[in-house]
Amino acid sequence: VEGYKWFRAGAYKEQVQLYRELGEGQDPDIMIIGCADSRAEPAEIFNAAPGQLFIVRNVANLVPPFDTSGGLHGVSAALEFAVTALK
Repeated sequence: VEGYKWFRAGAYKEQVQLYRELGEGQDPDIMIIGCADSRAEPAEIFNAAPGQLFIVRNVANLVPPFDTSGGLHGVSAALEFAVTALK
């Protein structure tokens, strides 16, 4: 909770217009599939601002093979969204 309060009083307040624009939708040029490892923060590694990266994180940055079974496919759904909606 303290981190959120710090963000709202600092970074958010300084970039309020950016966050308002991001609230209208997203259109990043880059998608990253990365590991959920808490020691590696993609936005920090790539020096990216909010809204510049579409990031999917999971254990071992796995991308499952294509499957039409209709099961739960979070990474597949993110890939489809990135390709069809974000382009």
